[in-house]
Amino acid sequence: MAQKANINREILRWARKTARISLEKAAKTISKTARAERIQDWESDDGKEFPSIKQAEKLARLYRRPVEIFYLQYIPRDFKPLKDFRRNRDEGLSTGIIFMMREVQEKQEWLSNFQRARKQKKLNFAGKYTVKSPVETVARDIRETLGIKTLKPDIKPLRYWIDHAEDKGIYVALSSNFHSRLRLDSDTMKGFVIADSFAPFVFLNSDDWDHGQLFTLVHELVHIWIGVSGICSETGIDVPDADRIHIVEKFCRAVSIAALLPEENLRPFFQVKGDLTLRHISKAARTFGVSNKDILLRAQDLKLIPDETVNSLHREAAIAWKEFLAKEARKPKSSGGPNYYLLQSRRNSRAFATLVMDAHKSGRLQGPEASRLLNVKEANFGKFRDFLFK
Repeated sequence: MAQKANINREILRWARKTARISLEKAAKTISKTARAERIQDWESDDGKEFPSIKQAEKLARLYRRPVEIFYLQYIPRDFKPLKDFRRNRDEGLSTGIIFMMREVQEKQEWLSNFQRARKQKKLNFAGKYTVKSPVETVARDIRETLGIKTLKPDIKPLRYWIDHAEDKGIYVALSSNFHSRLRLDSDTMKGFVIADSFAPFVFLNSDDWDHGQLFTLVHELVHIWIGVSGICSETGIDVPDADRIHIVEKFCRAVSIAALLPEENLRPFFQVKGDLTLRHISKAARTFGVSNKDILLRAQDLKLIPDETVNSLHREAAIAWKEFLAKEARKPKSSGGPNYYLLQSRRNSRAFATLVMDAHKSGRLQGPEASRLLNVKEANFGKFRDFLFK
């Protein structure tokens, strides 16, 4: 007979609920024939049975918790879901988002403590401003602090901004799923940020298009500059009910637009001889890393082109976007996935992965802890290090 696990029923219930896992899904993890009532009995204060040790281990993996947590006397301190200023609630967060948020929060907490122990100085730009600060002042400070210039055609704007942010001590992680069965819908969550003076951490949902990710990144940078953590569910210039959103999101949206598309950098693209065409708009969009629509909306707001021209180009841009989506849909799907180490470096933040590997190599961090933080087996550290430092 299988040995029973004398778990804390309250903690078992808490672990499932904080993972947004239904009783039915938990039961199916135990076996194909298990019913929800069985899980409910294990969780109930007056339950008649306990799970076996093996069953408890299965549930721990499902809930993304160490199995040891089920045996504690009290519910442990846990990371709280970040605030979604747009939705002003967290009920809509999926299991994948909850798990990813918990993973990044764990990395960020370890990193912040690590930096403090090394007596690193606080980042002077973190929390430097408030939502009452002038929009243009904050936007200019972000660009100057990161060293952002007008880009050349052969440079990818998203990668450029990420590299410059990480060079200044901001860690940027990207992923589109927690694992293969838990995809992160970009319509629900574009990204989130933990604004910290020692180790600010940004997560971008790579399920979104590159131009969407870039707007999200700059938006999250503004959160760092005002010292406010949170979830980002919508970015870009054209967002629904823009006038009714939370004051924090309204400010971050305004600054991110000014930082990503500053008037003095954008104006030269509209000083052309003859008629302004969609080709001119597309060139500007590629340079700044945004969509044609966002370029047009920003140019219209700055009075760089007349409204009638904007309307005409909007129609052309909409048609071009539909054609692009149709073309993308016809492309054959790749049979193989991206390089494993590339995915891990993106998901961890390349800067974070490099720091952890350096700490491990120097003996300041033990292998099991480094493996847990990076989600990479110790046996693969050599290959991962080779990838990071190639």
